[in-house]
Amino acid sequence: MATTETTSLPSHTPGTTHTLLKHSFGGADAARSAYLQAGTHADEHPGLLVLQHVIGQLQVLEQQGRILGHIVIVPFANPVGLGQQVFGQMVGRYNLANGENFNRNFPDITQRLIAELKHNPPAKNDLPAIKALFAKALTASAPNETVAANKYWLLKQALEHDILLDLHCDTSSILHIYANLNQRQRALDLAVATGVDAVFLEDEAGGLPLDECYAKAWKEVLKLDLVDTAHLGFSATLELRGQADVDDDIAAEDARGIIRFFQREGLVEAGADAVEAPCRSPVTVYPLEGVSHLLAPATGIVAWKKQIGDAVEVDEVIAQIVPVDGVLGAPRYAVLSNVSGRLIARHHVKLARSGQKIGMLAGTTPLPERQTGKLMGL
Repeated sequence: MATTETTSLPSHTPGTTHTLLKHSFGGADAARSAYLQAGTHADEHPGLLVLQHVIGQLQVLEQQGRILGHIVIVPFANPVGLGQQVFGQMVGRYNLANGENFNRNFPDITQRLIAELKHNPPAKNDLPAIKALFAKALTASAPNETVAANKYWLLKQALEHDILLDLHCDTSSILHIYANLNQRQRALDLAVATGVDAVFLEDEAGGLPLDECYAKAWKEVLKLDLVDTAHLGFSATLELRGQADVDDDIAAEDARGIIRFFQREGLVEAGADAVEAPCRSPVTVYPLEGVSHLLAPATGIVAWKKQIGDAVEVDEVIAQIVPVDGVLGAPRYAVLSNVSGRLIARHHVKLARSGQKIGMLAGTTPLPERQTGKLMGL
């Protein structure tokens, strides 16, 4: 039966307590397991609703005896961020205490793990032994500060499982996935199951977000040929459109997509009532080095000429910046594409400053200014 655990984080102000919930489904001793979380960026709410639908669907599946693996869900991953409001507006992407992005600088266990693997290598594909080494390498970095302790706990949970799905969203975007280059096929499987047609792959994005810290640990094991690709841990960030896309019907379908992926992974028995993924456009794989962030060339109102998901060509006008403080008849400033590809996201800022990011394009050709390990923004 499903269980729920509560974990308290170290307090960062007198009289306050922040807690995390963990719901578990299926047997903890199952051969395969998955971990899901949402709300790492606390102002991104589509994933919070999607996970409630996943929980409801798993409860039914558990009653039917169709959960074959172990599935763990953390329904909100950032209680500190959820409590940050400035004049009624949630500031959930950055820690107001120090300005740090809540999905950056997770613990990097690779150096301690390398030492452990050198002196105590597990047998090939001995997943319990590999995960025990992950836990041992992580133990040394347990912090006392609230947000750091939160990140430590989240990574600890993730490293106990074969699959990590971290649910996020953009400001306004199409569905898309970020995953590691060595997990192309499983990323495509996830895309087909969830109706995603844009997948971004990278070797190392940089910035130490949760999914990368998980992938980095598994890559060290893969380098030593202690695991094959069929048993390699899989992590992905599923971007659930934009911040305003919080809708019951959409969330229910997204949840069904996640369940379809778990069926493909052998965590859930499909059954006669399994619903195929809706027919979508073919999945396009983009290198993360092919992403271009659109910058406002001037200060003014953003007038978009392309919708999210639209195809774009080099030098095509994507938007215009309309100056509001210019002389009568002042011309607009064109925002041009520097890739042939697709408009993935538009920031919902309407009055942009010169040099401000206002959108994201994706092309299939890497851009010379994009460097592996330095691909993540703030």
